[in-house]
Amino acid sequence: MSDTNTIAVRRALLLVFAGIALAVIGASLATATGRPAWRAVAVVGALAQTFGWVLAVYCRRGGAA
Repeated sequence: MSDTNTIAVRRALLLVFAGIALAVIGASLATATGRPAWRAVAVVGALAQTFGWVLAVYCRRGGAA
């Protein structure tokens, strides 16, 4: 894998981990407070995870070069 692909995959995985953090924080706060706004944060985190995984696979297969 070239340097460009390696950097792109790392950025995509960073997006995955940020999505995980958002999903966990949003779900925890939604459970603790019962406010639907925190559920929206959890959903955004889940979408960020999905987008990050798709981007990581795309970059790993040579799409970033």
